Amino acid sequence: MVAKDNTLEVGQSRVGLMIDGLPETPRVSVKLERTDRRVEVTVPFLDGWSDVYQYWFSSGVSYGDDPDRTKRRYEPPHAISFYDAHGPVALVGSHVSGSKMRLGDGDIGEGRLIFDYTILGASSCAAYEKINGLRSEVEGLGTWIGLRSLDAEQKRGATGRLDSVNLRLQSSPPIRVARRLNAEFQSNWRYGPGPGPDQTTISERMHIHTQVRAAVNWEEHLGVHLPLRNLLRVAAWRRLNFVSHEAMSSADPVRTLDGSAHGDQWLPVITYRTGISAETPAKLSALDFLFAFGDVGSTGVGRWISLSQKYERGLSPLVGLLDLKGASLEAHLAQVGIGFETLGYDLLVASGVSKGHADRKSWEDRVRAVTSVTTTVLPFSEDAFVDVLRRNYRAVKHADNARPDRQEMHLAYRQSIQAFRAWVAIRLDVPKERLKAALEHDKVTRDIEAIQRAMDQS
Repeated sequence: MVAKDNTLEVGQSRVGLMIDGLPETPRVSVKLERTDRRVEVTVPFLDGWSDVYQYWFSSGVSYGDDPDRTKRRYEPPHAISFYDAHGPVALVGSHVSGSKMRLGDGDIGEGRLIFDYTILGASSCAAYEKINGLRSEVEGLGTWIGLRSLDAEQKRGATGRLDSVNLRLQSSPPIRVARRLNAEFQSNWRYGPGPGPDQTTISERMHIHTQVRAAVNWEEHLGVHLPLRNLLRVAAWRRLNFVSHEAMSSADPVRTLDGSAHGDQWLPVITYRTGISAETPAKLSALDFLFAFGDVGSTGVGRWISLSQKYERGLSPLVGLLDLKGASLEAHLAQVGIGFETLGYDLLVASGVSKGHADRKSWEDRVRAVTSVTTTVLPFSEDAFVDVLRRNYRAVKHADNARPDRQEMHLAYRQSIQAFRAWVAIRLDVPKERLKAALEHDKVTRDIEAIQRAMDQS
């Protein structure tokens, strides 16, 4: 269990002991701190150049007594444990972030390590180099699935005045979505004291949950969690983020004072690898999604995980458009063109076309390999879209082309988004009539219509 004061907020630093599990390195006092970009440990070189720790930070340095670099460890261990009066912390996935050495005055120096994953309350770092379970909360997941843990029953008097409200909290059964790592959607809830006096807060939570008997690498779990987050992004076409992560290791169960194990424990994880957001989660309604879980079901969600792996080269640039914050419209269009071309090529090969023949296909042929299945649902002409995207992609890609019209560039980009989202929805078996109606009323389509009106009037 995690003690209430075993926290690591942005701007917080703690001083404690580092245990790395190596027989040649004694325990040493280090500083653990968190910024808005990293979790970092500062390790002092207590004895200068004679200290074993300084060799961790000597990449590229040649030593005359060890030219083959076989007598010592020249890199930090993959994971370390940190202990102080507030409790234990496991740090997994180490990387050297810098070092400095002051010659003279005892030759005291320091090295700095950053980590991929920080697990608060973990009794041993070794237990978390691989994990059995990971659960993640994503903005809008509960709304997209449409499940609620809270049921409110109101009772009114004869005058219609509200007399009482009976609140019932009950987690819904988990929804199995894929065989891979036994992926599920799980509902959960918390309640406790609110921010002010005489207040109680109820929080509903929906998790992506993966759990296996034999522990696997973090990347294996994220290979499910990241695609599912991306599916929500495609459905809403918003940069929806992870809100929290929790990890479970069967090697680190809940234990009582006598050392007996009493079941699994889920511990909070700090990581900057998944784009987790510290901002207040976005408020979404069912109308913010082009399609919902009810439209695709567990079969569709599982299919998306498979598609994300099979067509990763083409899907990554297209889903990644939402991460191009601050980038120019030209950069967005260039990435659109790359994504459609690559996805189309892979679709052609998957359909039975040889790689040699697919190589000889034109850029337009590859784009049509994507859009051909969306013709009956798009609220605009497929031919006109392919033409406008071709012109604008070529214009931003080649310096000898005329500078494209800004409004037409916006049109090409917005239509690309809808063509891509429609392709995803069709591959996940969203009923075409339902999809066509949703596209007609979608916010991106309204942007397209506004751009077209402006172009007609200019």
